[in-house]
Amino acid sequence: MDIEIVYPSPAKRRRSWWLAAVQWSFVVTAYLCATINLLVGGKPWSLVVLWSLWFVWSLLFSRDLVEYNRISQAAKLLLNTCVLLVLIDRCLVSGWAEFVVPIVCFGSLLAIGALFFTDLSRQRQNMMPMVWLIGASLVAMLVSLSGWPAMNWPMIVLGVTAFTMLVASLIVLKEDLVREIRKHFHTR
Repeated sequence: MDIEIVYPSPAKRRRSWWLAAVQWSFVVTAYLCATINLLVGGKPWSLVVLWSLWFVWSLLFSRDLVEYNRISQAAKLLLNTCVLLVLIDRCLVSGWAEFVVPIVCFGSLLAIGALFFTDLSRQRQNMMPMVWLIGASLVAMLVSLSGWPAMNWPMIVLGVTAFTMLVASLIVLKEDLVREIRKHFHTR
């Protein structure tokens, strides 16, 4: 029996030479920074460099295949920024991340909420990154109630904002939120 191929086989896409050059320059830079930091010793500054390289690569050169929209890209930018700020605080200069990271999260949560609520008809299917950020903000607020990190006014403002956005999402979306959560987690 002969099987006739109805669909044409997809053409292999060639990677451009400049993207390969950028990728190799990132890999060489990461290797050199880690090696130099290990040989010289001292503070682990190479972790900041490695995360910065990953940050730039994931935002500029590596396009997401799933959920490539404004809200998920803003959430990815927020996550990478917060991790980079914490790494800078822990590896280089300490003492300010517990104050600055909640402020950055607050501003990003407001921006993502504005993106979502101003274009609600098109963004209903892109609500999960916002829901994850609201959940993470509320968890951070609850953890800070235990004493670490210390409770400060940016953490309180972040928690109140996250709770307000959660209530607004529940009021506006109603059953759509439950439907999206069921689709996301494949529940009945």
